[in-house]
Amino acid sequence: MSVFQKLLALMVLKSTPQDMPYSVTLLVQLMVFYVLSGVVVLQTTISNDDTVAYMVLGLLVQIVFTYIVLGALDKSVRFMQTFCALIGANLIFNLMSWPVLAVLSDETSQDVLKSFMSLLILLLVSWEILVKAHIFKHALEIKIFGALALSFSLFFISFTLSQLLFPAEAAG
Repeated sequence: MSVFQKLLALMVLKSTPQDMPYSVTLLVQLMVFYVLSGVVVLQTTISNDDTVAYMVLGLLVQIVFTYIVLGALDKSVRFMQTFCALIGANLIFNLMSWPVLAVLSDETSQDVLKSFMSLLILLLVSWEILVKAHIFKHALEIKIFGALALSFSLFFISFTLSQLLFPAEAAG
């Protein structure tokens, strides 16, 4: 099974972070593609000057959060596969959100279409939180409620820091 197939299985909760290969090369590739995909997607919604910084901030928050959580529960050896799973899932969610964000940022789009796309974004964010909870659940060997709390925490930390450091984009 290819890495892409494993990531797709992860998206529907059929695989776990342990199914990802332990590979520094893969981790670096996924991080580069995550930042690049985010830059492409965000160019439709925020100023071009801040897209790379915005994506790097998101990457750093996820690295630090994941490392701290795994370390706190004495599971640091699982960082490589856990982070590959997280960043790979983020990459896929970036690509799935691209057309939705493009419609939302298009001023000529009809209000009904924008309303539908807003609901679709909410669905994608909810799905992303669930997938990350699934990853944390298996990486940390905890119950789903604890994993959901971690996933929501990661989401709110990322969101809050992005609003603090990029207030103009958050309002736009």
